Amino acid sequence: MMLALAGIGAALAQDHSAAPMMAPARSPLTEQGWSDLSTRSGRISDADSIVDQFRERFPDRPRIAVLWHQALSDRVSDWYGYHRTTLAMSGKSSQSDGKKRTQQQGNVAAGVQSETRGVPGERQKETSFALRDGLIGTFQSAGASMVDEGLARRLSDNALEDGTFSRLSPDQLRLQMRALAEYADYVLELTAGDGSDPGYRVRVLSTENATVVTTFSTTAEPPESEKESHWVATSSGYQKRDMPVSLSQIGRELALLTMERMRP
Repeated sequence: MMLALAGIGAALAQDHSAAPMMAPARSPLTEQGWSDLSTRSGRISDADSIVDQFRERFPDRPRIAVLWHQALSDRVSDWYGYHRTTLAMSGKSSQSDGKKRTQQQGNVAAGVQSETRGVPGERQKETSFALRDGLIGTFQSAGASMVDEGLARRLSDNALEDGTFSRLSPDQLRLQMRALAEYADYVLELTAGDGSDPGYRVRVLSTENATVVTTFSTTAEPPESEKESHWVATSSGYQKRDMPVSLSQIGRELALLTMERMRP
């Protein structure tokens, strides 16, 4: 019995390796760290770094067309068919002059399809000039060439005009794609989010190979460190108050977020 107790005491006296922790320790977040972590779809880098990196990735001044508050339609044409009618006929005839007999046989087929132009879509929502200015100016400062989709469509239509004024009204959807393929390298769709996903939705497409370059949603608010604020004297002391974010700032932020995510 004494020997057994001595063996147990010797075992307890030996050093043992520490048991591994179930999860690595985490240092507590600061208020600024928590704010950065909880900001949805915020940019990671500062504005100057984003612009410099964009210039390096796209040195050839990429042409970007912006679709303001709209996305490309799933349809490829304004026209669509309700029904199709096919008519087929066949005939056979023969004749003889007593010595020589000839025989003729023929088939005729014809098809008719009735097409109707689609109902015009809703009028495009007006976009604030300040929002356009913030987004376009920021892209231009990074070396991008901004394409006006409406003007590109008009130029493409004018190139197709033969001067006889007999050409039918052009297919608007096909005309749009012809213009984008000719005048733009990338198409940026900017649409507003819904109740479950407020803010803005951005999708960038390549006209060269029809790939999705990037897609994301964001509230487009600048980082806390870049928001303008003032100290206001009140009856209870000085209070820090943030200035409202302008539409121009939102446009700038949308451009920076897009540039940060774009890869050639």
